[in-house]
Amino acid sequence: MEKTDIRVHEFALFKQDPHMVHGIFPRQGGPLAGSIDLRNPADSGDEPLAREVCRDLVVKKMGKKPLVFLNQVHGDQIRVWTKNDLNNLMEAGKRVYTADAVITDVKGVVLVILVADCQAVMLYDPQKKIIANVHSGWRGSINNIIGKCVDKMILAFGCQPEQLLAGISPSLGPCCSEFVNYKDEIPEKLWTYKIKDKPYFDFWKMSADQLMDKGVRKEHIENMKICTKCHPQEFYSFRGENTTDRFACVISMA
Repeated sequence: MEKTDIRVHEFALFKQDPHMVHGIFPRQGGPLAGSIDLRNPADSGDEPLAREVCRDLVVKKMGKKPLVFLNQVHGDQIRVWTKNDLNNLMEAGKRVYTADAVITDVKGVVLVILVADCQAVMLYDPQKKIIANVHSGWRGSINNIIGKCVDKMILAFGCQPEQLLAGISPSLGPCCSEFVNYKDEIPEKLWTYKIKDKPYFDFWKMSADQLMDKGVRKEHIENMKICTKCHPQEFYSFRGENTTDRFACVISMA
């Protein structure tokens, strides 16, 4: 498969900056579809060869840059890596780290989040040249991992939230975010995001509000507003398929 054959979705906000390199990798069609499914690279039972093919797919599109994968556990742990931190970790041969968000000021490193209904929220400070990638499922949303990541960017790198650009990946939309047991799972303060009298929640709006509560401008937030469950031909959906497959959301700086 040639580099030009690999499809990606991109955020208009990020494409305006020549230093920004990113992409949302949908399901790749054609005869090779079964061999390039993007799977969780952590040791979760997936075949090592499939994980390597996954990495190869991203490398073909993004270039031969170090890939940083996370062992995503639906928590709120955030890793911050400077150049020295990443150099030491890469030299140790480690590529998978337990966390649900990662922030760095290092150019040429690809931060990878894998999802199948959860949101990948990419953050970029074009002034400070800082990037972050956040895995925010419903547990991450109720724990405000997005807002905590903005706080960490401010603390670690002096970012100004009004300068940040944010992109929200394809994910479970309010049309399909059903939580029958929401009274036990979702804090009452967040029930304002429930859709009328139905047990459906608008996590897209929740994420945008969490960003704006930290000072990110509304016009600096881009949501693709593509529901993964409604588009199974394009994206993996755990709710729709009960699949272990994931699609990759990646961000880097040139």
